[in-house]
Amino acid sequence: MLSVGAFQLSFFFALSNMGVQSVPPGRSGVLAYTTMLWVVPLSLLVGERVGRRGVAGALLGLLGIVVLIDPWRFDWNDRRIVEGHVWLLLAGLSWAIAVLHARRHRWRLSPLDALPWQMSVATVLLCILALVLEPGGYLDFDQANLWVALAYLGVIAGPTGTWAAVSVARALPPLTASLGMLGTPLLSIASSVVLVGEPVTWPLALGTMLVIAGIAVVIVERTK
Repeated sequence: MLSVGAFQLSFFFALSNMGVQSVPPGRSGVLAYTTMLWVVPLSLLVGERVGRRGVAGALLGLLGIVVLIDPWRFDWNDRRIVEGHVWLLLAGLSWAIAVLHARRHRWRLSPLDALPWQMSVATVLLCILALVLEPGGYLDFDQANLWVALAYLGVIAGPTGTWAAVSVARALPPLTASLGMLGTPLLSIASSVVLVGEPVTWPLALGTMLVIAGIAVVIVERTK
C-alpha cells in the first residue's frame, strides 16, 4: 500500500506534473513512462540477475532519451526546461521503485480492496508536497477547467487507472500486460498533436521509437 500510494501515485503524479509545466506534453509522456528502463539498474542494485538483452534494452532506451532531449539544440541555460526533464525521468524512477517492490511483495488484498488505502496515502503525501513546494498555491473553484481536471484525475487517471493497471497485470500474462502499457506514450503523443498542436519533430519520433523499442526488449527479457 505504501509503495503504490507513495511512489506509483503520489511521487509519480507530483513529479510528472512538475515536469509537464516546462516540457511539451508528448515528450513528457514518453519520458515519464521510462519506468521499465529504470527497473534494470534497480534490479542490479538489489542483486537480481539481468540478462544481456535486458541491459541492451536499457541502453537502447537511454539512447532514445538522449535523442528526445536533443542535447545539441537543448537550451542548457534555461533552468526550468532542464529541471522539467529531470522531474519527468525521476517520475519514471519513482514508478519503477513501486514496480520492483510490488513484484517482491506478497499480496493479501485484491486490487480493489487495496485501492482506497493506496489513494489515501497518495492524498496525504500530495497535500504535504503541495504545502512544501507551493505554499502560495490555491484552487480557483470558479473555473470550470478546474472541475474537469479534478474529475479526470480524481476518478479516471487516479483510482480507475491504477485499479485497471493492477488488475490487468494480475489477469494477463506479464508479457502481454507489459507490452500493452507501451501504448501509453504513443497515445500521449497523439493526444498532444491533436489537442495542443505539438509538432512531430524527428527527435520526438525517433527518440520515442528507440525508447519504446528499449522498453519492449527489457519487458521480453524480464518475463522469461
